[in-house]
Amino acid sequence: MTSNAPLFAGYLGESYADLPPAVRDLHNVTAPSQWAGRASVTRGASRWARLIAFLFRFPPATDDIAVTVTMTPQQGGELWQRQFGAARFWSFLRVQDGQMTERFGPFTFTLGLHVADGQLHFPVQAGRVGPVPFPRFLLPVSVAREYEDAGRFHFDVALSAPITGAPMVHYRGWLAHTA
Repeated sequence: MTSNAPLFAGYLGESYADLPPAVRDLHNVTAPSQWAGRASVTRGASRWARLIAFLFRFPPATDDIAVTVTMTPQQGGELWQRQFGAARFWSFLRVQDGQMTERFGPFTFTLGLHVADGQLHFPVQAGRVGPVPFPRFLLPVSVAREYEDAGRFHFDVALSAPITGAPMVHYRGWLAHTA
């Protein structure tokens, strides 16, 4: 990891250069940065998946919604505020013990962040509540990627509930830099 580089560039090292310009631009966070665009959201139908999506404050289902993502560097990481219409949720990303982690309140997930086929992938590899690790069967399944299409940044995040594997939330769309 390169200490003076933005979080993602420092963590990914040389593979960061393999990302398309729109993805690199979004992750070149050296000061607060805001991106806005549009998305669609689907939510799982099972009670278990709906409960978990509610706890994490994931957005409601919709075919088209305004999205704003604000990334703010702080404490050696980045605070991400995502807003889908009126729904907001936050996470904090940082490198911990050589791994990229993302914290949602008391839950911290280790991400297998990597570049493949010109896309950035975010699979969940481990998780914990505070210092207590989750057994593997309690981990959500994350199929999340960022990519460029027609020169624009795109995201596609599908999360499945732990234990049952039921679809929990799937949001996808595009963002453009605003500030």
